[in-house]
Amino acid sequence: MCYNLLIYPEGNMVNRIDTLSDILNFYEPDLLLLQELKSEQGLLDITEELNNLFGNYSAGTYVPQISNPSNSWRLQQNLVYNEAIFELVSEEAIETPYRDINYFQLRMLEEDGTPSTDLLHTYVTHLKSSQGSTNEQLRLSMVEVLMERIALLPASSNVIVAGDFNVYYGAEPAYELLLSTNGTNTLHDPIDMPGWAGTNFPNPEIYTQSTRLSSLSDGAGGGMDDRFDFVLLSDQLMNPNTRYVYQTESYQALGNNGTCYNQDLIDCSTVDNVPFNILQSLYHMSDHLPVVLSLEINENVSTIDLPLSDEDQIIEVIPNPAKTEVTIICEATNPIDLQIFNLQGKLMLAQKGLEPKTTINITELPPGLYIIQTLDKAAGLLDVGKLLIQR
Repeated sequence: MCYNLLIYPEGNMVNRIDTLSDILNFYEPDLLLLQELKSEQGLLDITEELNNLFGNYSAGTYVPQISNPSNSWRLQQNLVYNEAIFELVSEEAIETPYRDINYFQLRMLEEDGTPSTDLLHTYVTHLKSSQGSTNEQLRLSMVEVLMERIALLPASSNVIVAGDFNVYYGAEPAYELLLSTNGTNTLHDPIDMPGWAGTNFPNPEIYTQSTRLSSLSDGAGGGMDDRFDFVLLSDQLMNPNTRYVYQTESYQALGNNGTCYNQDLIDCSTVDNVPFNILQSLYHMSDHLPVVLSLEINENVSTIDLPLSDEDQIIEVIPNPAKTEVTIICEATNPIDLQIFNLQGKLMLAQKGLEPKTTINITELPPGLYIIQTLDKAAGLLDVGKLLIQR
């Protein structure tokens, strides 16, 4: 769940934690990505409430905004996560020309609670608000910083970029840059609906602001007519052949059933929607709706039988043993798809469209013996080999 909480915990609304609790209890998010936090106490209160509801939740470290120190309107982003599913490895407040982007490296946990080798790189952002070329440029400048950081990640990483983007149309430069090619870590809008603004107002079910016709003394009014809030996923999370994958059609603006254009949320239909008491909570909690989606665990990702005998090895691996990177040479004549498995048959790394001779970074893989598989789809050629990582 990605949620702009509207200057939380400040504001003129009363009992805000109780209102938020109703929403959290209804959806039960394992990963809660937050914007518009005004204090550490707000983050602590939310974490405590999730623990009261479900138990075993922790939050990132609250760091007051470091970007643009002269700005008096200072807000921060953070996350709260289910400790039974994630382990926080590292975090960073990334400075931009206007507001921080908060980065969290999470490790996925196995069903028995043991750490896996799978990482989830999570960026939570709140881009500059309001229309006009100056504000569009500030949004673009923040995204430029973000994309430079994503380009430094290992190939085929699990990446989430979420937050209040404040973009007004699909052709806005900041949004286009977010979806631009970035190696094997290119980001995707899971619902692929870039034309949300225009004279015909298509796809009203994806609007996230505003829940209110009037501002209720806090936040924006005008009714539901803007798509400001997004969750973007990398190639790896959109690939059905990888271990963690986006669950098709799970993306939604919670509380929006597509019948609520320029209205108060509480005046909208509950047909194919959340219950009315949750609509009331969403209406009062914030001028934004939360965006929600699900990731599935695909346990059937191994496509080879292990172990591999020396006679079967036909991929050249240089060096072998290796430490940080390795060059792979196979017999293909066309671009190849590459997969690396551990000896339990678990997919550890996957890349597509590589040259038959290619060098890859293996710093994210722990020491051990691995099986490499390359596939030349055009020729129907499957090659396999071994890789030993020693450090």
